[in-house]
Amino acid sequence: MQRTVVFYSKPGCCLCDALEATLRRVQPDLGFALEKRDILIHPEWFADFQYTIPVLEVNGRTLTGISHRSTAAQLAAVLERAFVA
Repeated sequence: MQRTVVFYSKPGCCLCDALEATLRRVQPDLGFALEKRDILIHPEWFADFQYTIPVLEVNGRTLTGISHRSTAAQLAAVLERAFVA
């Protein structure tokens, strides 16, 4: 089964850019697909995430314990737990 991380962001968001860079660093080791969603495209995404981006989702669950300041090791640990949950 393909592991997928859904990444809610918007263009020009420096917090999103920082988290995306860390996601891209851990992606090869963890082997997941990254589905990036621009919240400006869908009103529902905008309403849900306008004040909380960047947001990650795995298996339909929003992840907590991560931020744009998370290290690669911290992010990898959170993602590994999410993939097995």
